[in-house]
Amino acid sequence: MERKLLATLILVAMALGAGCADILPGPPVALPAIVPVEGASLDPLPAHTFPFEGGEETIRIDPDPAVYAGAKGADRRLHLARDLSREEWIPLYYRAFESEPHLEPFYADLLAALRDIRDREGLDDDRYLELIAVFVQSIPYRTDASIVEPKFPIETYVDGEGDCDDRSLLLAGLLAREGYGVALFYFEDEAHMAVGVQSTGCHYRNTSLAYIETTNVSYVGIPPLALSNGVVLASDPLVIPVGDGPRLYTGCDQIETIERALSSSLARAGALAPELAARTRDIEAERESLEAFGTRLKALSRDGEFLEYNRLVPEYNRKAREYNDAVQAYNALLAESRAAVDLHNHLVTHACDRPGSYLRARAYLAG
Repeated sequence: MERKLLATLILVAMALGAGCADILPGPPVALPAIVPVEGASLDPLPAHTFPFEGGEETIRIDPDPAVYAGAKGADRRLHLARDLSREEWIPLYYRAFESEPHLEPFYADLLAALRDIRDREGLDDDRYLELIAVFVQSIPYRTDASIVEPKFPIETYVDGEGDCDDRSLLLAGLLAREGYGVALFYFEDEAHMAVGVQSTGCHYRNTSLAYIETTNVSYVGIPPLALSNGVVLASDPLVIPVGDGPRLYTGCDQIETIERALSSSLARAGALAPELAARTRDIEAERESLEAFGTRLKALSRDGEFLEYNRLVPEYNRKAREYNDAVQAYNALLAESRAAVDLHNHLVTHACDRPGSYLRARAYLAG
């Protein structure tokens, strides 16, 4: 994420004195809210096509134009009547975007479309969570440095784009309403947001949650080594609970196998690269030497120097065998390197298919 994750705060009233502070009447916090715009229209209706496991899926719903227009025109600032700590106001602020009451019909329609896919494909809870995650991850990433505040989830869907907090709010809202234990990960130091889901393993740092990156299609439970802008997530996130449902992600045994295969294949390809380069140079030198030797033998035969020719033939044949053995060994090493590279590239580009990736990863590690 490139834009700064900060709410626009307005401290509307706080009386200070030598003794007690007098707080003015009214609610202590005024949160961002949607006021539907009646008569608004929405054309054309969006459709989202995304990869999942072995194929593609398409989501089409009819979001309420009045709610979308109200979200677009909403005051996204957080108004405080008294001072709050960051640990207090940041969760209030972001949950206001995820849980705005006017969004419930939008969530219901979107989840109905996702459940249709779940039922058709016979997805269990883990694969259904992955379906929802890949759907959100596939929404094109776009950030605008001039915009500070996040979008309401209906905007992210209709606009067909969003940055890390936009997409994280949408994913967390969907998972919470499907009964998963879910939270937002707010990385203030790195200006980033992601999602955490309650899981039986692959816990992120000191939490009981598996990490889900929302800015690209990636595996549940495998945090990025670095963000797209090169930033490394070094800080501990502020965990903002969104849903406390009983559903857990239980695919971490397979995720850990995929992660081991990713690491192992990358390390093996990296280790083989300099050896392959050195062997290429050696084989090229041997080939040139062998070709020169062959040219000399042809000259001896042409000039009738058969005694010298016959004396050198065994040495030529020995060098030819050594060259062929070196080429064979090189080809075996090259095949091993290609297998590692192919496996790594496949796993990276098929994060939408955890079951298939697991089978490939397990076969590679077993071989």
